[in-house]
Amino acid sequence: MSKKQPMLLVTPPLFPAETPVEREEFGGIPCNYCHGNGWFWGTDESLERVKQPCPVCRGKKKLKAIVTIQWVADEGEND
Repeated sequence: MSKKQPMLLVTPPLFPAETPVEREEFGGIPCNYCHGNGWFWGTDESLERVKQPCPVCRGKKKLKAIVTIQWVADEGEND
């Protein structure tokens, strides 16, 4: 079975002084905490089973990754 895998290729921009920070968003990723359900079975005060929203995705079932890249001078040794 095929699997979709988002990827970010990191290359410096043409004019890094004008755009030193880049931001990319990857959405639609299923929540691993609730396995994409958006909820868990829990109990209320009378010990009845109730659905409780996932604390990670807050019931949305999916997550979004926000990747920020800041371009700065490399202060390491010169080659």
